[in-house]
Amino acid sequence: MHKRLLYIVVLHVGLLPGFGLRAQPQKGDTAHETGRLLALHQHYQKAAAMSAQGRLVEAEAELRKIVSTCREVFGKDHPDTLVSRSDLAATLAEEGKYAEAEKENRAVLIMREQVLGKEHPDTLLSRNNLAATLQEQGRHAEAVREYRAVLAIRQRALGAEHSDTLDSRNNLATALNDQGRHAEAEKEHRAVLALRERLLGAKHPKTLASRNNLAAVLQEQGRAAEAEQEHRTVLALREKVLGAKHPDVFMSCFNLALCLEAQSKYREALVFMQRAQAAFKKSLGAGHPYTRSAAESSVRIAAEGNGTQLKSIDRGF
Repeated sequence: MHKRLLYIVVLHVGLLPGFGLRAQPQKGDTAHETGRLLALHQHYQKAAAMSAQGRLVEAEAELRKIVSTCREVFGKDHPDTLVSRSDLAATLAEEGKYAEAEKENRAVLIMREQVLGKEHPDTLLSRNNLAATLQEQGRHAEAVREYRAVLAIRQRALGAEHSDTLDSRNNLATALNDQGRHAEAEKEHRAVLALRERLLGAKHPKTLASRNNLAAVLQEQGRAAEAEQEHRTVLALREKVLGAKHPDVFMSCFNLALCLEAQSKYREALVFMQRAQAAFKKSLGAGHPYTRSAAESSVRIAAEGNGTQLKSIDRGF
């Protein structure tokens, strides 16, 4: 029975507070065009707020309007137009629309390579985000290839300890784990965790993300007791540092529930899985892959606890 754990894969987005203020319209700085820039800035703030509140369908609609306006005001190749398209792709991925997100990311990547060059930071963000959508669709070999390419450039350009470099190592490790290359993934996650603890501190969200991902690898290797200890520690720290309603807290609840289920601790597993299910439904909607998987897992765990085995429902994150 395969039940995929929920990893932290770093997806880079733009949603810049100053969007539209650094861009210059093609037709000159007329009062009309200045008004459109200010309107774009307001729409971007609105989309960012919607995304932060989990109102992803509304955020998507707002971003589509922004993309359309950016094309008209700046042109299809302008960096701000590409930022808006990249943000749209990220929102689509958050909604679980991975095929659409992949298509948008590929289009943005091609244009950024042409306009900015293959090693520009924005181009690398697009390759990273493309890899993430490939990974979500189960195309792990392709994801590994993209992550490795981004990592090689970042290590050379930014250094081994730069935050973006560590993000790339983290993402590569999650894809390796999905490929079944658990020993390699564990080695990478431990290395990133050690660096993040030294550079950021033990309670930083990215450090906790590394511990979450390490626990997932341990669990995939059947080391459930070790994984449980890590998941419990991460959950407690996330609740303390981020607050009880933060999305990462519910991710920890989901992963801890699966870990407890693997050890036949069904009663406690169900409590955590139902907590994750309710939170995902509220923030992401009933149709999101996270919500569906949590709901199906709750049914399965309840049945296992009653001594009845349901057929496996394999739905990924």
